[in-house]
Amino acid sequence: MTTSEVEAPVSPMDVAVRQDDIAFRVIDFLFEHQLSTTPVHYAVAHAYLDGQHAEIAAAIDSQLAAAKPLDAFFIAELYEEHLAAEAIRRFRGVGTDVERLLDGLLDNLRTADEGSAEFHEALQENIGNIDAASDAVHLQQVAQSLLESALKARETNAVLKQNLEAADQEARQLRSELEKHRRETMTDPLTGLLNRRGMEVEMARALTEDVDGESAMLVLDIDHFKRINDTYGHAVGDVVIRKVAQTVRKLIPGEAVPVRYGGEEFAVLLPHCSTERATGIAESIRQTIEKLRLVRRTDKMAISQFTISIGVACRDRRDNVDSLFQRADKALYDAKTGGRNRVMLAA
Repeated sequence: MTTSEVEAPVSPMDVAVRQDDIAFRVIDFLFEHQLSTTPVHYAVAHAYLDGQHAEIAAAIDSQLAAAKPLDAFFIAELYEEHLAAEAIRRFRGVGTDVERLLDGLLDNLRTADEGSAEFHEALQENIGNIDAASDAVHLQQVAQSLLESALKARETNAVLKQNLEAADQEARQLRSELEKHRRETMTDPLTGLLNRRGMEVEMARALTEDVDGESAMLVLDIDHFKRINDTYGHAVGDVVIRKVAQTVRKLIPGEAVPVRYGGEEFAVLLPHCSTERATGIAESIRQTIEKLRLVRRTDKMAISQFTISIGVACRDRRDNVDSLFQRADKALYDAKTGGRNRVMLAA
């Protein structure tokens, strides 16, 4: 006879203790690798340490084995590839709730239709009985039958009203949930700008609505950003990225579509924008960034001046989002190789 050990059931308290332990290990991990505690960094580190994501664990272990740094861009790539998809699945899963809600509404409408038909039949029958009634007793019976039919219809309508009110409330909640998931899957958590997925969706929409074909694309890149991270740490690097994002958002028109599509890389679609206006906006952003002066809170150390380079491309009738972006990106490359801290217009 062989004996086997039986695992004791895991209590909720044990689960909570384990989660607390992982949380502390995540913070230590982020500090060890000079990563800020943004939601994206935390999510990837947690996935690595909880042992539930083999792909993320393999990628990080490989990076560490090769003595390569776990920088913010690498972590963002892991999040986009492995974790953002989970948010999309949750977004698509809401469709089941929508189907259930629609089925319920259809049932309510069928009930209302059946109740209306029954009341109509009862009304027709009793109207016919009025003609056949020969005395007050018969008329009283007809009136009683009509009253009962009316009360039944009223009760059915009251139930229907309650069901529709509940369905309306649930629909509002579903709409709110759908919008929340949509924002999560399309928004960069560090800056609040659109991410690459949002860029594909919103820029395509904006170009489709641009009937006059006069749009422009800006592609921006923070000059020598790696030097900022190496000198001051990733936390300061994240602050610099947020400041650039805030400046861009402040200086672009309301209909513009701003995006953070990479670590220190940004893009802006400017609908209904002439070449002169686009280059003017780009130059205004460049000059404002150049004048920024940041001070680190922890030790009041002044952060060295940093700059950005910008490529500008104006839309050709044949351009889609990809081709317009590629031309602006080529202009950015020319700005970089031409000395940085400048605006270059695509040919």
